[in-house]
Amino acid sequence: MAKIGLTNFWYSKLTEAEDGTPSYDGATSFGKAISASVSITNNSAMLYADDALAESDTSFQSGSVTLGVDEDGDTVFADVLGHTIAETGEVVKNANDAAPWVGLARVITKMVNGAYKYKAEVLYKVKFAEPSADDETKGESIEFSTPEIEGTVATLANGNWSTSKTFTSKSAAVEWIGSIFGASASE
Repeated sequence: MAKIGLTNFWYSKLTEAEDGTPSYDGATSFGKAISASVSITNNSAMLYADDALAESDTSFQSGSVTLGVDEDGDTVFADVLGHTIAETGEVVKNANDAAPWVGLARVITKMVNGAYKYKAEVLYKVKFAEPSADDETKGESIEFSTPEIEGTVATLANGNWSTSKTFTSKSAAVEWIGSIFGASASE
């Protein structure tokens, strides 16, 4: 399997039941996908007995996700960071703003035995943080720069943190994401 592409960033605000069952308020596009990095931190414990490893355990602790997108659209970034948009269209950022928990999805294009496959992945519970900004003036040549935003991946109360499924068509992968987020996503 070779990963050859990345598309369809989607997010949806999370409401979590006491038993950890997630529900979402509909898929919203995060923007065009440039890059995604998901880094998982695991708990690790080892028990030695009689001078040898007797037991070991590795389990999910937390994670982080960094998304590179083509545009830091005011409505999307304000929504995932808990900011408000004034009637005049201005984004108002307040020190007391609280980012909501959201579900985050993406589609990874793969090549498997010469055939395209589309792996849809959903992170059930992510909270994004205010991104840093690095800007430069245009010089003799133009260089594109794109925004990145980082989030923390957590588990639901039932222990689930992610789900994925591989499809033979991209539209089926996107439809599956929409079924989880409670509304249709579209390519």
